[in-house]
Amino acid sequence: MLRAPELTADRGGVTGIHADIDALKGLYGALVRYRHAQREVAARGEDQVRATRTALADKASQLRAQAELAQGEYAGCRERAAQAGPEDLPVDCSGYARAVEQATGQLEQIQLWQQRIDDAASEFSGVAGRFSGLLGEELPRLEEHLAAIVASLERARQLQAPAS
Repeated sequence: MLRAPELTADRGGVTGIHADIDALKGLYGALVRYRHAQREVAARGEDQVRATRTALADKASQLRAQAELAQGEYAGCRERAAQAGPEDLPVDCSGYARAVEQATGQLEQIQLWQQRIDDAASEFSGVAGRFSGLLGEELPRLEEHLAAIVASLERARQLQAPAS
């Protein structure tokens, strides 16, 4: 807890009080700026997590649609191959099979990234929540205490030192 410095009197008034008050006012201003800046940083972090989750969900949706389309085309090709007669040209479905494999593999990769992001976001949320509590409760309380010290010192500065 911050304490007001002991005041000592000299012929000209209170020694060093002006510098102390100015320093404490500077600290107070720095704390306020820090709190506001860090709130913005925390909010940007949450926005980035949200944007990343949204982008991955959109990509997963696209890949799911691609995989379903590729599976439908592959199934259609296999059906055509099964219906082909001995006099027909052979039906090659390998390209469709590769497309299904590729889309499915990409979807699995996206799902792994989604899990990683969810794990990291969960960890971030815990730390960010504690930091937010510090910014929203503890730091304002400290700022109020510091403002009270500054006010007390300013009142003391206004007192005239007793004549010797």
